[in-house]
Amino acid sequence: MPVFVACKFRPTDARTFTYTWDGEPLAPGDFVKVPDARSDGWKRVEVVSISDDAPPFACKPIIGKIDPDAEILAAIEAGTTDPKPDALTAPVVEF
Repeated sequence: MPVFVACKFRPTDARTFTYTWDGEPLAPGDFVKVPDARSDGWKRVEVVSISDDAPPFACKPIIGKIDPDAEILAAIEAGTTDPKPDALTAPVVEF
């Protein structure tokens, strides 16, 4: 049975967008891939809330769940820095 997942594109966004999901359980704070025609076909968004109640509008499906560990490894292998360091790692404080 699908659930309805509210997501934010950026942490500072006030507006959420709702998608459907019928895969493994999700929780607020998880990151998922959603369809996006402007980039490489998908966008990384953060899960804000989950509901069993369908909204009064049609929702696109979530493409898949993002594994933060795999995302960090892919960035390292590509020779780039982590694309979202604030969302995946704690800040380093030096004294």
